[in-house]
Amino acid sequence: MSEIPSKYYSLSQVAESLQSVIRDKYASYYWVKAELAKLNYYPKSGHCYPDLVEKTGGKVKAQMRAIIWSRDYYRINADFVKKTGNALADGMEILFKAKLEYSPVHGLSLMIVDISAEFVLGKMALEKKQNLARLKAEGLFNQNKQLKFPLLPQRIAIISVETSKGFHDFINIIDNNTRDYKFFWMLFPALLQGDAAVKSIIQQLDQIRSVRHHFDMVAIIRGGGGDVGLSCYDHYDLAREVADFPIPVISGIGHSTNETLVEMVAHYNPITPTDLAYFLQQKYDNLAVRLDEMQQNIIESADETLKEKAKELSDFSRIINTETRSTLEYQSNRLSRYGQIVQHSSLLLLEKQRSKLDLFLYNMRANSSRLIMEGPQKVVSLENRLLHAANSLIVQKRNITNHIEEKINLMRPENLLRKGYSLTLLDGKPISSVDKLKQGDVLQTQLFDGKLESTITKIQRDE
Repeated sequence: MSEIPSKYYSLSQVAESLQSVIRDKYASYYWVKAELAKLNYYPKSGHCYPDLVEKTGGKVKAQMRAIIWSRDYYRINADFVKKTGNALADGMEILFKAKLEYSPVHGLSLMIVDISAEFVLGKMALEKKQNLARLKAEGLFNQNKQLKFPLLPQRIAIISVETSKGFHDFINIIDNNTRDYKFFWMLFPALLQGDAAVKSIIQQLDQIRSVRHHFDMVAIIRGGGGDVGLSCYDHYDLAREVADFPIPVISGIGHSTNETLVEMVAHYNPITPTDLAYFLQQKYDNLAVRLDEMQQNIIESADETLKEKAKELSDFSRIINTETRSTLEYQSNRLSRYGQIVQHSSLLLLEKQRSKLDLFLYNMRANSSRLIMEGPQKVVSLENRLLHAANSLIVQKRNITNHIEEKINLMRPENLLRKGYSLTLLDGKPISSVDKLKQGDVLQTQLFDGKLESTITKIQRDE
């Protein structure tokens, strides 16, 4: 058993000695780079007790506790948000100004009095640049932009949060548009800022992907909150999901500076939810204008065509009337000439028969003496026979003449038409054979009491 030493130190003495050494040796402030493993912010007191760590190859090389007093935390965090758009959060690599302190009760810690927002901005910009180059190298950067955007985007899958002002602005515009356009939308709620937003938005994109045939597009709507918490939209995983999505993705994140990767790879980025709503409404307005113009063009074209066809029909009707009258006059003249010829021929024939009859009577009178000599009875008998024969001949010739005149009358156009016959014309000319006809030809038919038109649908040739 060892002896109790005659001289020894209490724990407080060691701690106070260590405190004195550190106070003298590390009296200045130093800039230190480390990962903010956990912020450990206490809202009630306003103090932070960050856990700092340095890793190499995934292994912890050093770790230490730190303190940010409330008076410094409010100033540091406000400046950090103003410059980077993000609040201090777990997992950030930071460059901070601190002084090494040792407390006999609380141990060794770093008292942080400032954090370089410029260092974080540079690191974020570098990561964004690397992610952008990676998306381009993988052929994903323009992939969603190349999708065909629907002519009328009616079915919208919305990734937002129900309490977001931007979401309500968007819905109010599309649901209450003045032209009464009908939109169908469904909300897929997700976190919209911070590191957790990446996982939350990707999960909702996965859900929409499984039912994508029900939607025309996806709208990521944030709105409100300015540029705070936008670093998640520069995350490679989220940007890749948007770029590779099978239907168009439209972003309405609600800021106009420092375009994020998600906005770059989205099919379209109208910036604010309000702009997005008016963009969709404008699609309908553009089509409505085109339809109105087309309707007006159709009406004007129809009016012009109807006027042209009416004029053509009027001209054609005049041509038909003229041709019909000309044809009827021509046929009437022909029939009249034929009647005159027949009548003249009949007169000549009658005159010839009368001459023959006169010659016959003359011969009869010349021989009358002889006949009288042969006997009065024979003369009487012969005279009766001659008179009967002459009368019969005259009646016969008169019948022939009357028959010819009847035929002439029957051949007159008005009589032929009155009996049910008709005169059929093609382009104002009489038709004598089916060889000159074809289906679709328009025929004109002259009846006794009017005219009609007909279109040939079938032609049958007699064998």
